[in-house]
Amino acid sequence: MLNLEAVSKAIDAPEVRGLIKDLGVPARPSALVDVQAELRRDEPRMHVLAQIVASDVAMSGALLKVANSPWMGLSRRAETIQQAFMLLGAARCEQLLTEIALRNALPAEGPALCRFWDVSSKRSQAMWALAPRVGLPPALAQTVGLFADVGIPLLVKRFTQPSYLDTLAEANRSEHCFTAIEQQRHQTDHAIVGALLARSWGISQTATLAIRLHHDYELLSQSQPEVVADLVALCLVVEHIIQRFQGLNQHNEWNKGGEAAMKVLSLSQGDLESWCDDLFDRFSVED
Repeated sequence: MLNLEAVSKAIDAPEVRGLIKDLGVPARPSALVDVQAELRRDEPRMHVLAQIVASDVAMSGALLKVANSPWMGLSRRAETIQQAFMLLGAARCEQLLTEIALRNALPAEGPALCRFWDVSSKRSQAMWALAPRVGLPPALAQTVGLFADVGIPLLVKRFTQPSYLDTLAEANRSEHCFTAIEQQRHQTDHAIVGALLARSWGISQTATLAIRLHHDYELLSQSQPEVVADLVALCLVVEHIIQRFQGLNQHNEWNKGGEAAMKVLSLSQGDLESWCDDLFDRFSVED
């Protein structure tokens, strides 16, 4: 049985933290640190948030672009950063800024990583949209969706011989645990790297645990803290829906944990098909 306290301690083990330096895990950008500090105030000041974001030209431009995309569904266009915060809400803007910062900080070259960012974006936005249906906080769910696979681009960059891309292909085909294949070849895996990055970027313990365990489906059949299991289950369901949207009918991860994930979320087959219809429409607008 998984011991979540032991898992949490393992993330902070000295040998694991050494991976931050070895893999070149990027530090949280100062603008994002300042935004998050302001949002933690009892009464965040919108003009201060706007000033912080506007001081970073790349971040402010990207935020307005995303805020005005069809996916966001704003009733009117956000012309300024302050309007974006007012229309979307502080929590949503914080999540979008975190995604923008990750995109700027992590490797993004090559078709494999282009697909990685496409899936990560779809997964994080979909988890935000579906979270209220299963009683999860949207911001928490979106964070897990965004950080679940952020270890992948770092491992692609770090391991060329043997190639981490070859490892990914093997893990996607294998009936064994995804992260076990990575550990066998590289003595680490994308889930632990993602958890390390999340922890270093100030992400909550609940989200960090879900990121670390999102391929450990035995969690779904055990008596564990509900929120972590729900997040892992929702992450898998959304991944399955994205695979179906992309026309990829063979999804080994779903074969391993799909039934348990649906049970944890009390999700019927009819519910799943309804979610697919809703998200397919959203994904089509996004594309």
